[in-house]
Amino acid sequence: MQLNVGKVSQMASGGSHVVICEADLELLREPHTVVEVDRVQPPDSDPELIEMARLAILRGAEHVLGPRGQGATIKVRRLVINPIDFKPDRFMAFTAEELERHSSHVPPL
Repeated sequence: MQLNVGKVSQMASGGSHVVICEADLELLREPHTVVEVDRVQPPDSDPELIEMARLAILRGAEHVLGPRGQGATIKVRRLVINPIDFKPDRFMAFTAEELERHSSHVPPL
């Protein structure tokens, strides 16, 4: 399954954000989730921001899958880090939103 989040809102007073994440997702029967980041744009992005995004994606996935007793392996093929409009909480919220949307079409394991 693919997990693709692409939400950009710039020039929004205080609410600007850039959240772009493209990933392959494999649902698991146990409540354990792992997020691996393969490619980041730009390549010289701050490692701390990359880790914050990775953890936010993990929390968003766990928020949706944990209560269902499920987990996932998430391999991020593309993660865009915009240091000006970087909001980790948006990565978490939009990941959860996208997983909710997908899971409404996927029967439980």
